[in-house]
Amino acid sequence: MKRNAFFIGFALFTSFLFNACTKDEGNPVLPSITLSQDAGYIFENTTAAYGDTLRFGITVNSNGSDLLKRAEIFINGQQVADTNLNVNVFEASYYSIKGIADAEEWSFKATDAAGNSFTQTITITANFGAIDEYVTVLLGAQDNVATQSFLSLSNNAATRYMQAEAFQHQADIDMFCYYENTASHPNMMTLASPGANVTGIFTGATSPDNYTTKNLTWFVQTQLTAVQFDAVKNDAIVLDAYNPADQFKKAKVLTAGDVYAFMLQNGKYGLLKVIAVSGEATGTLEIAIKVQK
Repeated sequence: MKRNAFFIGFALFTSFLFNACTKDEGNPVLPSITLSQDAGYIFENTTAAYGDTLRFGITVNSNGSDLLKRAEIFINGQQVADTNLNVNVFEASYYSIKGIADAEEWSFKATDAAGNSFTQTITITANFGAIDEYVTVLLGAQDNVATQSFLSLSNNAATRYMQAEAFQHQADIDMFCYYENTASHPNMMTLASPGANVTGIFTGATSPDNYTTKNLTWFVQTQLTAVQFDAVKNDAIVLDAYNPADQFKKAKVLTAGDVYAFMLQNGKYGLLKVIAVSGEATGTLEIAIKVQK
């Protein structure tokens, strides 16, 4: 869900009528900034979740003597907008999307022809969602008779099932582990879900081929490192890491250190880190998982 793009829309209105203000050389009159309090606009310190739209309506007025020359916007000290002016009044609407930072300090700065400037600052504090963390989840490939191959992340738990047990809990199964290395499918150790329509791997009456309820989980390979995965404490990076343009029904050729984002059938997002891969069809896959509560 890459939504870090910054979009600015603005409408410029000018007024060359001077106010009755006069300038005291020893105590200059500064330009002023007013933030709209209309519905949907931010005008004071507030909180926001990842992906929320941040909308600001800004009116800048000159001191009545010196024309406005510049309007700037900064986020955490980094300039994101810079408009050259030659007016008495400037009105604009600015739009952005809440990113992964725990706090964003927004500063709106106006400068006039005399070099006088005024800055108004508000802080957007993150209101990110909680996650469940599973430090280690061990899954077996399809021919492993000792380690469960099927995983459910329902009910705020990571529950593993053997094939026969999983058939009795079809509505809860979100992933299964298998090994495949053929000329047409060199997938090696892989994670998929019943809805991915993977056939011919598990056999018998209780194989996912015969499910009547087939949950689909989507996977996105990320550029996150194992260290970055370990540092995740809320759902902001989880959501940010999921790019629908790169989603696949399988996470294949799994290798220690890989980090995948995933989306479950129920709409929850998560991250998984590959800890270890061992063996082939009788082998195991060890992963860590962080998923939205």
